[in-house]
Amino acid sequence: MINFRIFILLIFLISSLSHLFAISMVYNFRIAQITKQPIINKDNPKESVVVALIFDQCRKKNTGVFQNYAGFLGSFIYDFMPYSIRTDFAFSHIYEKKINGTQFTDIQTDDLLTTFGRNFTLNSKNSITLSILFGVPTHKILRLKHPDFGYNQIGTGLQIDGSLTLNRITNLIYGARYLYFVPRKAKDSFENRFKFTLGNVIDFLGSIKNTWQQHGFEIGYTSRFRFGARSNPPIENIGKRTDYIRSNFYAVYKYKFMINDIANRFILNLSYGFDHSPKLFGNKFIVTLWASWNISF
Repeated sequence: MINFRIFILLIFLISSLSHLFAISMVYNFRIAQITKQPIINKDNPKESVVVALIFDQCRKKNTGVFQNYAGFLGSFIYDFMPYSIRTDFAFSHIYEKKINGTQFTDIQTDDLLTTFGRNFTLNSKNSITLSILFGVPTHKILRLKHPDFGYNQIGTGLQIDGSLTLNRITNLIYGARYLYFVPRKAKDSFENRFKFTLGNVIDFLGSIKNTWQQHGFEIGYTSRFRFGARSNPPIENIGKRTDYIRSNFYAVYKYKFMINDIANRFILNLSYGFDHSPKLFGNKFIVTLWASWNISF
C-alpha cells in the first residue's frame, strides 16, 4: 500500500511539474527586437508604431506531451528620441494532448508588459539601447493544474541591445537581458495552495540583418537560461526539474511599403528551438511561425 501511494504521488508530481513550463509571447526577446526596428529612417524625433501579430507555436516534450499555442499579440511603441515606451499584450488558444489521450483546451491572456528605453548613439555605425521592463499578471496562476499562457507574476528586468553597421546593407544585432519574477500563489489539481515563482530568466540574442530596397532578411540565434524556480511548501527538486537551458534559431523576412504616405512593414518569422535541459520535462522541439503588420506614423 505504501509503495502504491508513493507511485501515485510520483505520477501526480510529474504531472504537476510538467505544467510549470508556461509560455509568454510578450516576453519573447526576438519578437520585441524584430518588431521594434524602424521601418524607415526619419528625421522626425517623435514616432508611433502599432504592431499586430498572429502566432502559432507547437511544442513536443520529452515526455511525449504535445502543446499548441495560437493567438494574437499587439504592441504600441512611442518613440520620442532618444527615449521610447512600448506596451505589449497578447492572448492565445491553448491545446494540450498527453500520451494517455487526455486533452486540455482554454483561451487565456498573457501578461501586460511595459518597456521604457533610452537610445545612445555611440558613432555613425554603432548604437545601443538600455531598457527597464515591468510586467503585470492578467489572471490567476493555475500552472500546477494545467498549462498556462503568460507567466502570471509581476516581472521586472533590465535589457541592453544594440546594432552595429557592418556595411551598406548588413547590420549585426545583439542583446541581453535579465528578468526577475515575484512569487505568487498557485494551486495544484487537489486545490493545495503554493507560493510559487519562476525565479529568474537570462536571455541572449545575436543576428545578422540584411536590407536592400524594400526587402529585409534576418537570421539569428537566441539562448535562454531560467533558474531559481521555487515553491512554498517546497516541491522536491523543483529547481532541477523546471529550470532550463534553451536554444532557438530563427529566420525572418521583411517587406516595407507606403500606403498614403504611411510606412508599413510585413514580417514573416519561422523559428526552431529545443531545451538542452532538463532531460525529462524539457521540450524536444519548439516550432513557431508568426506574421506581423507594423504601421509607423
